[in-house]
Amino acid sequence: MNKVLEFFKAVSPKILLVISLCLGILAKLIESKSADIAMGLQLITFGFILFAIKKYFNSKSKSS
Repeated sequence: MNKVLEFFKAVSPKILLVISLCLGILAKLIESKSADIAMGLQLITFGFILFAIKKYFNSKSKSS
């Protein structure tokens, strides 16, 4: 679990957005077969996007 947390702390916001885009596409593809799993993936995707935006603006405010 610590390795996963360290990965998300170290990864750039652009990579997080790419990961969330891939999860979002996967959620849309499986939405017709399993709506519950697709909804969970969409929730995770939303969380990744918010985390990437927060990380992006924090890095911009520190560099100024």
